[in-house]
Amino acid sequence: MSTLVYVGANYGNSLWNMIQDYDQVYAFEADPEIFSELNKTFRQFEWVTLVNAACAEKKGKAKFYITPNRVSSSLSTVSSTTHNDDHPQRKYKEIEVDTINLYDYLLDQGVEFINFYQSDIQGSDLNVLKTLKPFIDECKIEKIFAETHGDNLYIYDNLYNQFQGFKDLLEKNYKFVYASLGSQNNRIVSEEEIPKGEYEWDSFWELKND
Repeated sequence: MSTLVYVGANYGNSLWNMIQDYDQVYAFEADPEIFSELNKTFRQFEWVTLVNAACAEKKGKAKFYITPNRVSSSLSTVSSTTHNDDHPQRKYKEIEVDTINLYDYLLDQGVEFINFYQSDIQGSDLNVLKTLKPFIDECKIEKIFAETHGDNLYIYDNLYNQFQGFKDLLEKNYKFVYASLGSQNNRIVSEEEIPKGEYEWDSFWELKND
């Protein structure tokens, strides 16, 4: 039983190209308006489970800050060190959303192994991945693709999503394969080739062949 877990599915453009490769898919989207569109697209597929909630450290409620472009929405506000107060993405619509602990949710669903884990959740990627530490420590996630921020750079207030944090969590059982630089049309580079001062990129990790 192959499993895809996709956190921050947005409208599902990337998800669409992935679902046929897995026996079961769990997709999460916090924004209720975007989730409505996501549901219209994917509810026809019986092996795809859609969840309208933000993955977080615990189950409950949280403030969610929706930005004008909808893709920068987050559980935190954009840092003033990244954008000044007049920047368009600092004009928020604040709502309340449900939150879930992803580890607890997957256990309740009977998920024992994740073949591919992908997250794009605007500064919360590392925090949510940490909730899956039992899966990570037991090598029960095969591949991980997650939005990552540069070391010592804060894009969102009070959210630590820096590369070193991912390395500390993953490097025992996983190897870093490449970075995909969104600022350069998703150019694939090695760790050594990540430009100094690069704010964010997608990191791809896979289990070591020990």
